[in-house]
Formats: sequence, structure tokens, C-alpha cells
Amino acid sequence: MPCLMLNRMRSYLSHGLILALLVAMLLTAAAFAQQQFDVAGEKQLVELINQERAREGLAPLGVDERLTQAARKHTVLLVKHAGLSHQFVEEQPLQTRFADERLRSDRQAENVALEMEVAGAHAVLMNSPPHRANILSPKYNALGVGVMLSGDRVYVTEDFAHRLPDYSDAQADEVLLQTINQYTGSMGMPAPMRKPQSAIRNMACDMAVIDALDTGTPRSTVGVHRVMAWTATDLDQLPESVKAAISQPLKNGYSLGVCFAASPTHPGGMYWIVMVAY
Repeated sequence: MPCLMLNRMRSYLSHGLILALLVAMLLTAAAFAQQQFDVAGEKQLVELINQERAREGLAPLGVDERLTQAARKHTVLLVKHAGLSHQFVEEQPLQTRFADERLRSDRQAENVALEMEVAGAHAVLMNSPPHRANILSPKYNALGVGVMLSGDRVYVTEDFAHRLPDYSDAQADEVLLQTINQYTGSMGMPAPMRKPQSAIRNMACDMAVIDALDTGTPRSTVGVHRVMAWTATDLDQLPESVKAAISQPLKNGYSLGVCFAASPTHPGGMYWIVMVAY
């Protein structure tokens, strides 16, 4: 009996030692992977970029961790391939890569560089007209930087985006409702009466599935007099056709459906919108 207990103890200790070694190896690997990214260099590039923008009277770019992750993943591939490219064979297009990080954006750009040091990479990019244009573009409001050391070289990825608000479905609906009400108010008319109709939102989402605007399906709704369908990235703006339609009183009210969704032609996602007047 004592021998049996001793063998069990040895077995437990052996398993415990193996587990401890595995944990230690995983932690070491994670720490090693993290050390591959030059965090100080990434911060330096962000500061240099925003200094350039300040000199031009432009607003600074905010660091978005989702863009940072996208930039770092691309930088890993730069090192792997030992060269510069904006899309490797195993990689998705830029807009899709941002969307995969759950970033909503309607404009995207990327700079890549390979130099001896971070400051040198920045100088090279600033001396290149298309790369300089990305750094100084007023169209972007968010930035992510990935820097990796490989031998005596630094690989750099700078990802730029015009970041959209992360509205929930309810928030997006409310923003568009306010936009409609504000426009009719500016025309000296009362806010039109909205009639709840959940099926209309489903029709908006279905447009993303077919990747096309559809006015035929909403028109089959009982009592519908007019149908408007459009896509948008800015819910504070209305198409001219919609403005024209609501410039006349909607005496019998309207229903509205808003759905943010990606599609083959809009992999980063868009707001798909259906509005029906009764």
C-alpha cells in the first residue's frame, strides 16, 4: 500500500512538472512574441505623424487599438516575406482587414516602410508624395502603427482610417430619425409621423445580403405609397431624393428601417436604409 501511494505521488508530481513547464513555455513564447513589436517605435511614429499634422493645422489622429492590431498583423507578414507589399497572397484587402478587427470605416489607407530606424522610415514616407498625402490627409481620424525589428532593420506599417461611430442598431435608428426631423423642421414643417414596422428593417438587412438596393419588396407592404432605399456611412446626411420626398408633408406617416451590414462590394460595412411613405 505505501508503494502504491508513493507511485501515485510520483505520477502527480510528474504531471504537475510537465504542466508547469508547458505554462512556462507558453508564457515565454508570448513574451517573446510581444517583444518583437517595437512599442516605443510605434509610439514615436504616432508622435511624428501628429507633429506633421499639427504643422499643417490638421487635427491629430487618434490611436485605435483595432487599427494597431491590423497594422501589426501586416507587419508580421512584411517580416515573413522580407519585403514590402500592401497585400500578400494570404491576406485580405485593407478594408476587409479593418472590418475583421471590428472597425467601421469608410476610408482607408496604408503606408509601409523598411529602414534602419524609425525616424528614417518616417523621413522616407514624408518624402514620398502618396505616403505624405496619407499622413497629412484631413479625411482620416484614426491611426494604427505596427513596428517590428528584424536584424538591423525595422519594418513599419501605418494604417489610416476614417472611423465611423460604433452605433448600435437602436442608436443608428435614433440618429437617422433625428436627421429626418431636423430637416423637416428646417423646412418649417412638423416632424412626420413614424409608424413602427419591424419588417422594413429586415428588408434593409436583406439588401446587404443581395448587395443591391431593393425598392420592389418594400412596395408590397400594405398601404405603401412611395419607397426610398439608399446606403450611407453618415447618418447625419440625407440624399437629395429623400430630402425632396420629405419636403412635402407625409400626411399618412412613414416607416423606416436601418441596418449596418457588410456586403461583397462594401466589406467594411454600410448602413442600408429603407424608408416607405404611406
